Amino acid sequence: MTTYVLPPALRPLLAEPFGPIHDSGEAARKVQGRLVIAVGDVVTQTFLDAGIVPKLMVVDGVTQRGAVVENALQGLPDHGVKRVEVANPAGAITHALLSAMDGGLKGKGSTLVVVKGEEDLAALPAMIMAPPQAAVCYGQPPSRVFVSRKHYHSATRDRDLTPSERGGVVIVIVTPEVRKRAQDILDQMEVK
Repeated sequence: MTTYVLPPALRPLLAEPFGPIHDSGEAARKVQGRLVIAVGDVVTQTFLDAGIVPKLMVVDGVTQRGAVVENALQGLPDHGVKRVEVANPAGAITHALLSAMDGGLKGKGSTLVVVKGEEDLAALPAMIMAPPQAAVCYGQPPSRVFVSRKHYHSATRDRDLTPSERGGVVIVIVTPEVRKRAQDILDQMEVK
């Protein structure tokens, strides 16, 4: 089975968000009326807390900083959500992950893909697989500038920081250009 592995040289391409960064309340408003794909535990919980059950949810039980997500996925309905478990190592996209995501997008209702390992690159194939105008949403951690400014300038207020300094939810509306950009990166990954 095919596994795509992200080489270190491509990491800078993924450091820049594919779309605008929003806070959680704004993110929930921006995706109204769209098919939503949520990648990451915190992003998925953000939408569930807002009463939005994404079509596809890809989670691994930990945040980017390695902390276990307590009470994750509390708003998940008891019925109508298919649950699939797959193994996927960090920095990779396995055939099992691709298959689970594809099945979730093509199936009825919503699908929760629980990754044993990491879902860190799942937004990339989601942008390729999703129908046009779907919203692929993933988390963007605060930039180092934010950490530095907060550390050295404790008086800095959050409202004075740019979205990339604060971090938040990246919302990518799927267009042909987005698909091409994601496919170009996938094509440059190592295939094993």
